[in-house]
Amino acid sequence: MKFLVMSDNHGRYLKVQEVIDTWRDKVEYIFHTGDTEFPSDDVIWDKVDGVVTGNMDFDRGYRKQMVVSTPVGNVFLAHGHLLGVNRGYKEIFEAGKKQNADFIFHGHTHRLYAEYIDGVLLMNPGSLNQSRGEHPERTFAVVDVLDEKIEIQFYDDESQPIERLHYVFNR
Repeated sequence: MKFLVMSDNHGRYLKVQEVIDTWRDKVEYIFHTGDTEFPSDDVIWDKVDGVVTGNMDFDRGYRKQMVVSTPVGNVFLAHGHLLGVNRGYKEIFEAGKKQNADFIFHGHTHRLYAEYIDGVLLMNPGSLNQSRGEHPERTFAVVDVLDEKIEIQFYDDESQPIERLHYVFNR
């Protein structure tokens, strides 16, 4: 089962549309963790399985957080600004665990990472607008959930894999 996770595109509508159109038939789920700056009722969301508000999404139609049940476990989505991700990941991790999440995806910091803690994948896909981390690329992530492992591949905004940003966690 594959998830595509993106965040923090800050108005790059055509880029989000391109990513969705390129990947929709290659993954089972597409998630966006906020700061789109699009209307919550935009037709672009018809092809997305979960989207939450970010601190720059002023349309009140978005949810602050959501849980999506999938055949491989629950996915907890939040932007992270309301769960202290600038100070660390403890608060968002605990919020996801309370929702019985197997996967916790967030944005806000524009810093990509992936960690596997106590059987839960905690991940930020980076930003489709501007990286603030050690990796300069604009990024999104594809998470491949297999029986015995989880593979995460980060891609640049042209859908090219960034070879040094490939992670494997045993389940």
